[in-house]
Amino acid sequence: MTATQIFKMELFKYTRDRTYIITTGILAIINILLTVYFMNIFDNINQVNGLENDYLFGLMIILLVFTIFANMIFMFVYPFHLVSMDYKNNVMSMLVSSGVNRTQLFFAKIGAIFLWNIILTLILVFIPSALILFRFQQVVDIQTILSGISAGFNTVGFSFLGVIASSFISYINSLVIIATATIMLKGSNLTIFLFMGLSMLQGVITNTLSIIPTSLGFSMTGILIMNNLIVVVITLIFVLMSLHFMKTQNL
Repeated sequence: MTATQIFKMELFKYTRDRTYIITTGILAIINILLTVYFMNIFDNINQVNGLENDYLFGLMIILLVFTIFANMIFMFVYPFHLVSMDYKNNVMSMLVSSGVNRTQLFFAKIGAIFLWNIILTLILVFIPSALILFRFQQVVDIQTILSGISAGFNTVGFSFLGVIASSFISYINSLVIIATATIMLKGSNLTIFLFMGLSMLQGVITNTLSIIPTSLGFSMTGILIMNNLIVVVITLIFVLMSLHFMKTQNL
């Protein structure tokens, strides 16, 4: 079985994982409905009287808070499930015993997990955000808002695109640490604690190394770039660790 076949098999398997697919769909629908509701409130805020006493509005605020936490928990737990499901179902041992190359298996699975989680993020975060921006550009000058945001970042010495790139790098880094912890413990329920430990270790390393550009007098943009490079290097180290454990562990 080639890496491409494994990659396709992984994506097909994710689409058949009914519990998580249904959960994703429910969260996506709630996110969109809440977005539409609050954008409608925003559009008609001047015409709404006694909004603070409105029963429906109070319920929607409670639902919004609950949904935000539900999205955060789901998007944190789901990657653990994706990596560990083959370990818990004894599929990994079957694949390896059938002669599948472990290196190809590793990169195919990691690639599929990355792609699937990015798609998930687009569904749960990007679509509601796109609806908000669409409504904003109908009622206000969106260019003025974007210029104000960009000016705010420039005031503290950061680039708006740089912050977005940094957030994406941190997101990928988190997925890699989750994969590393899960592979090291073969999908054990204790994986989350190892993930927390590895994240703390990375935090100590990055905070220590971040002193270097600061002491050399780097600009805020330079410090951001340096910190991103440190995170990228650490991410690659975790990838190599994951690959090593998958190639050597007894399945």
